[in-house]
Amino acid sequence: MNIRVVSLVLIILVFALVSGVLSYSVSSGIPLKEAYNNGKITVIQETAAGTVPHQVMITNNASKAVKVKKGDVLASSVSQNLVLAEDKIIASNSNGTVKAYSLYTTPRAVVGTKLLPVNNTNNAVNQVISSSNPSDSQSAMNAQLEIWIITSENNLNPYTGEPVAVVESNNMTWSQFRQDIANAKSDVMSSFNVSDDTIKNLNQTQSNTGQTQSWINNIINQIKKSLGIGQ
Repeated sequence: MNIRVVSLVLIILVFALVSGVLSYSVSSGIPLKEAYNNGKITVIQETAAGTVPHQVMITNNASKAVKVKKGDVLASSVSQNLVLAEDKIIASNSNGTVKAYSLYTTPRAVVGTKLLPVNNTNNAVNQVISSSNPSDSQSAMNAQLEIWIITSENNLNPYTGEPVAVVESNNMTWSQFRQDIANAKSDVMSSFNVSDDTIKNLNQTQSNTGQTQSWINNIINQIKKSLGIGQ
C-alpha cells in the first residue's frame, strides 16, 4: 500500500482519537484553568496555615460544569501554593469545596486569598496524591510530608512556614514531627526506588499531561515528515 495512503489513514485515526478525547473532556466539564482564564470562576483559600489537607472554595459562574483534577496547581504571591487532592465536578452557577495539599513549605496559607489555577504538578507529586486518602488524617499528613520532601528536593526545613503551623495546630512534639518526616522520606525512597542523593530528581519529572501531549505531537510530526508536510 502506498505510504501516503497509510499516512493519511493514520492522520484520520489520530484526529479521531484527539476529537474523542476533547469531546469527552467537554462533556464532563471545562478544565479549571480554562474556566479561570475565561473569567468564570474564583478560587478562595478556605483554611488556615497548618491545616492538612487544606480546603479551597471554587465558585463556578460559567454556563457549563467545571472539571477539577487531582494535581492541578493553585498559585498565589501572598499565600501558600496548593495542589488539588481530589477530582470533582463543580456544576454551573454553583460552588464546592475541594481538598488540597500545600505544595511548598513557605509562605503560610492565608485565609481568604484568591488563588490562580496555573498548571498540573509533576509525576511524583501526582503519584503521592493518587496513593493518598485526603479524608484520612494520617494518610493526608504522610502525603503532605512526602510532597514537601519531593518539592524541596530533599531539603525540607521543618522550622519554617507551613511545617511550623502544622506542629502548632496539631499540638505535635518536634521529636514526633521529625520522626514523621523521616518515615515519609523512607516511604518516598521506597515508592520511587531512589536514594537519598537522587530524591531531588523526582521534582524534575514531567507531568502526565505533558507526556501525553508530547506523545501526540511526536506522532503528528512523524506523519507530517512521511508526507513531506512542512519540509
